[in-house]
Amino acid sequence: MQGNTYTSQPISAAEIPREDVSRVDIEFEQVDDSGASFEGRVFLNNPGADENTEPNPENGYAGSFFIFGHGGCFGDQGHCEVDTERPFDAYDPRRSHPMTPVETSVEATEAVQRTASEGGDITVTVVPVITGFTEQTDVENVLKHDLHPRIVSYELEVETA
Repeated sequence: MQGNTYTSQPISAAEIPREDVSRVDIEFEQVDDSGASFEGRVFLNNPGADENTEPNPENGYAGSFFIFGHGGCFGDQGHCEVDTERPFDAYDPRRSHPMTPVETSVEATEAVQRTASEGGDITVTVVPVITGFTEQTDVENVLKHDLHPRIVSYELEVETA
């Protein structure tokens, strides 16, 4: 079963370094994990991808991330509302609210470099393939937040003696 897909705004391939790069990640912020569990299949330059699209390089497949969802809210009213007013304090030992959206990433060195070498722009599409849900989860709108994908490269460090 597939939920709603997400496709990013175009990212310029010219901004992605291709030399002396040891690794490239696609990072996602604000991934909602309050609902269904799902595999987020990541495709580059394939906004028409869906759950039936083969995850291979020819289709722009870059990798997957996995979300173990909470299955909806089972507490009293207000129990699952994230307290956004709580100030951040590096010395506060309390964990953040369990329903706070998470960050995740996909190691996609080969896929990003291959797509960037073609020039032009790169779009990132996430296809959520639902792996588990309850009657309290919204299976249509699994991706509830703007994912803010970011392509991050790590340069190869060379030690000289």
